[in-house]
Amino acid sequence: MHRNKYHCPPSEGMIGPRINYLAKHMRKVFNQTLAQQGLFSGQQDILFAIVENEGIMLGELADMLGIAVATASISVKRMEKSGFIIKKTDESDARITRLYPTEKAKRAPENIRSKMDSLEALLKRGMTAQEVNTLSKLLEKAIQNMQGDVGVND
Repeated sequence: MHRNKYHCPPSEGMIGPRINYLAKHMRKVFNQTLAQQGLFSGQQDILFAIVENEGIMLGELADMLGIAVATASISVKRMEKSGFIIKKTDESDARITRLYPTEKAKRAPENIRSKMDSLEALLKRGMTAQEVNTLSKLLEKAIQNMQGDVGVND
């Protein structure tokens, strides 16, 4: 028996379930892309920040990403163990530790972006430029609607 991969409720006119399905599938593919690089979900932001800000301190990194220092510390330790980050003591103040990307880390953003460009092309396959533009605008409108102050029960 052939199983249909599409598990979204078939209710015509329902947008939310389709967006949820698409987001779940995109997240799954993105996480697979990260795993191919040796990263876990969320670590890409840390990686990009360190590659773009060599020598950043842990507290600065956490502030930049809007995460707790403890959360950043755990990820940095894992990424150091995986060969993405090198910690070095500051030359002028031995109390300060700075974070630097390895060559492996410097290659990862390009690889991730390349895979994501391929995923974006797959997502748009069979759509005209006008359809892509229209869908993008409609999704933006839906996002703005969901960010409004009006509650579901209002």
